[in-house]
Amino acid sequence: MADSTIPWTDRIWQPVTRGTGSRANRTVHHEDRIIQPCRWRKTGELVLVRDLFHFDVPDRFITRVLEEMEANKQHTFVVLTEHPGRMRDLVEQREARKREYASKFDVIPDARMRTSPAAEAARARAQTPPSHIWLGVQVTDQRTAEARIPTLLDTPAATRFVACEPLTGPVDLHDYLTELRDVTDPDADAPEGAVVDGMERHGEQWHRIARLHWVIAGGGSGPDARPLHPQWARDIRDACERSDVPFYFTRHGEYRTVPVVDDPSFAGGRAYDNPLHGGRSSATRRERGPSRTFRAATTHLMKPGDRTRTTWLLDENTMAVRVGRTAAGRELDGRLHNAVPSRP
Repeated sequence: MADSTIPWTDRIWQPVTRGTGSRANRTVHHEDRIIQPCRWRKTGELVLVRDLFHFDVPDRFITRVLEEMEANKQHTFVVLTEHPGRMRDLVEQREARKREYASKFDVIPDARMRTSPAAEAARARAQTPPSHIWLGVQVTDQRTAEARIPTLLDTPAATRFVACEPLTGPVDLHDYLTELRDVTDPDADAPEGAVVDGMERHGEQWHRIARLHWVIAGGGSGPDARPLHPQWARDIRDACERSDVPFYFTRHGEYRTVPVVDDPSFAGGRAYDNPLHGGRSSATRRERGPSRTFRAATTHLMKPGDRTRTTWLLDENTMAVRVGRTAAGRELDGRLHNAVPSRP
């Protein structure tokens, strides 16, 4: 457990952690950490929980962690996973067991037991998923979004969110945010009353019954981080604004993007203002010679996808320069985006 360095959460709770070395794709389960939330002095915190639904975490361990979350309503738990299928299955089973348990009170002969505080509490737990447990998936591009978000929308949850981080390509969230969508082909589309990807067909329109309630986006960090094109973040932000969904931009990552412009005074006729030294640099790249050294190197104008030790040309007019996470900052188009859903 630690205070969080992730800007959109207050604390990280780690009953499950990733292994290291040869066990990097496995997890470690910390029995002694399960009861930590009831010992925290501060209340009302947004608590991040990761790796809980990893494939090698036992069902029983997950159940105990979920029970601890439900018992600590003074916090809001933000559960983020890359395994939405397992999360959906286990959460559905848990909600079904709650309904089954609550239904047993309805057939008890004793009227006092049917209306007892225990019976009312069981019915309340079975009615809706806990409002202080938010479930979300991590996506990095359109492929992972299409693979994970529909499964998240099928998962019982009071609040669903998606963390587009580290963002490595454009992501179109329109279909997961829009409230209404026209039926495009009455014969080919699913029949009346069908539910597909969180939307239900009524006549000539699809109505959203399960939606995303929060979207987070940001770039990656570390030595292998890829640059984030600001247009990818803008598109997600604008889609959220159109659907009135809170949007949180965490950071640009390791790179700052600057425009590439025509400048005949530089080699190749294209240049950019380099944030590393404050001057202007040519948008060119040196190619090693036949001996694989720079003794007979040639210089050519960079093409989209070309990169050097500190730069990466994202498109013809956008250069990403590696300046470090702190210098790259969190502002998108000159302002911070810190929207978070209302907490219970």
